[in-house]
Amino acid sequence: MYKAAGIAALVIFASSIEVSASPSAETARKCMHYSYIAFPYKRPGAVLMSGDRQAYFKDCVAKDGNVPEPAAVKEQ
Repeated sequence: MYKAAGIAALVIFASSIEVSASPSAETARKCMHYSYIAFPYKRPGAVLMSGDRQAYFKDCVAKDGNVPEPAAVKEQ
């Protein structure tokens, strides 16, 4: 009896877990390219690093790469 209840609880628990698929290679490549256009690389130590590039990348991947191409930032 306890075995059947345990199996039932396991089935219910397993069916409620969401599995997120990883992005395709093309989507990841596109989002990485766009994130470096929007937030260009700067020499470490020259400026404080922020999570802006990573946040942009995650947002792009969440939208499956359906974001407008960012405008290039002019270096000062």
